[in-house]
Amino acid sequence: MIERDRSIDIIRGLGLICIILAHVNPPFFIFQVRNFDVPLMVFISGFLFGDKNQEFKSIADITSYLWKRFVRLVVPVWAFLTLFYSIQYCFPYLFKVDYTQYPHIILSSYMLMDGFGYVWIIRIFLMIAILGPLCSNFIKNKWQLLLYYVIYEIVIHYSKNLFEPTVQRYIDQFGSYSLGFLLFFMLGAQYKDYTSKTKITLFMTCMVITILGMAYTIFYLDKPFDIGALKYPPRSFYIYYAIIIFSIIFWIKPRLRNINITILNFIGSSTIWIYLWHILFIFLINFKHWYLNWIIIIIFSMVLTYLQQRIVSKVITYFQLSDTISKQLRIIFCS
Repeated sequence: MIERDRSIDIIRGLGLICIILAHVNPPFFIFQVRNFDVPLMVFISGFLFGDKNQEFKSIADITSYLWKRFVRLVVPVWAFLTLFYSIQYCFPYLFKVDYTQYPHIILSSYMLMDGFGYVWIIRIFLMIAILGPLCSNFIKNKWQLLLYYVIYEIVIHYSKNLFEPTVQRYIDQFGSYSLGFLLFFMLGAQYKDYTSKTKITLFMTCMVITILGMAYTIFYLDKPFDIGALKYPPRSFYIYYAIIIFSIIFWIKPRLRNINITILNFIGSSTIWIYLWHILFIFLINFKHWYLNWIIIIIFSMVLTYLQQRIVSKVITYFQLSDTISKQLRIIFCS
């Protein structure tokens, strides 16, 4: 059996806690620093995909792959949303807004659209799961990836506000966003094959461009350098900054493999349910200080995820469920 790469769990855990950090309204500077979080999670997906060197030889292989991604990503979200709305229906006074009064928001969240927020990231991962393997057959090296990026930036620049708002919104959410984050997936898939020279060149290029952009924005335009403003869809400095952080993290990655801290391994291997449970606590916990909210939400989400995993294991043992059913339950409820 291949030993689990602890460094990936640690890096994935870092991405998760930074995503949660964004949702507790930290100060502007901290909010900017953590802007690598979602790209990092997509980059890791690509890195693991490339590391497996997975090939699809038939339609059945593709269908099986997509079904597994659907079960791992969408089914847990639907399960959580059902519980979330049930809690809101039974205890509406706990929430500032009772979303059960707005059927269009409920439908939108189940469709992984706007909804009440927070679930859009799952749509990104699902779209990347569909586009990633397909595009890996066409974008096979760094030069093809660079060409893809240049074309992407040009298309995004000239297609903004090209359609009426409703149509543009769907094009952005299912097209532009996905194609932008696909860049991180493809970079992750290729990264292990890059030479040290290529990695250093990529890092230095992004670093120099970002510093120049920051200096121009702050000193010439007299405006704050808002990386997050370039996130929807991902473009220019948002992409460059993320690549800078990837380069640093994966430079120290070999040193992380020897770290064996149970809680870090747990966070990294249980990201989707910790993320889902944090959505509930975002609505329930509201202390004055953002860092208290952040710490408490993470702790509560971890505890609930741990208890959930224990309960599922007990149910499987008690009812002596078949291996097939047990595996599906663990995939859905135990990450």
